[in-house]
Amino acid sequence: MSVHGIEFGSGYEERQPVVLLLDTSASMGRPAGHPRIDELNDALARWFDGVRAQERLRTRVEVCLITFDSAVRVYDPGPGRLVPVEQAAPDRLFVPADGMHPPVLRAEGLTRLTQAVDTALDLARTRYRALQRQRVPVRRPFLWVLTDGAPSDDQGRPLDEAALAGTADRVREGEAKGEWVFQVIGVRGADLPMLRVLAPKATSPLENLDFGRILELLFQSTDDSSPDQDADLIHQQVDDRATRLARMEEMERGLL
Repeated sequence: MSVHGIEFGSGYEERQPVVLLLDTSASMGRPAGHPRIDELNDALARWFDGVRAQERLRTRVEVCLITFDSAVRVYDPGPGRLVPVEQAAPDRLFVPADGMHPPVLRAEGLTRLTQAVDTALDLARTRYRALQRQRVPVRRPFLWVLTDGAPSDDQGRPLDEAALAGTADRVREGEAKGEWVFQVIGVRGADLPMLRVLAPKATSPLENLDFGRILELLFQSTDDSSPDQDADLIHQQVDDRATRLARMEEMERGLL
């Protein structure tokens, strides 16, 4: 089935929009010998290649990929590259999970997280309402943030709690209305106290977990949730699953 030029697999029943927000700031270029951005690129390529074997994700989930550093960009499948959001057509930014071919990400610049979140909220709401107007069965969007840093302004200064308040209020109000589910995964040096201002019940620290496992956590948690499930319960389930994965990783490292 095609919806505005997007081709979905067989077994079509409903759409599950997912917005993936990825930190591509300069800190993701560390450590010098084994930069995190290389790990993330490898994990993205492997995960989206492997999703073809997961029928429910392949036929239901549609993904919008956003990156943030000194600028916020969105993956436009037309030209196959990241572009400023104002240059992209909103009706083609969500693509079937098995049709996503992530671009090679590069680490540079600042951490404009709040700008990225506000952009993601706007795109998620637009997509959800568009599918409703088309009478396509659709679940509330899931928004997943993956970051190793701290939110900053356009001069690189860390944002304080007051500066995060406006975006944090939007996130919470939208969740309360059932418009989306918003979750943050903090990795390797992330400023967890500030991230918890944005998502007090939905920030999971995964300091050393492999990016491939993190992606699996995100998408399987999305798929496992029920349409009317309370967002706080989803956050708790994600946190429990993240804790189990982190313990497994520690055990495996201990056996090496």
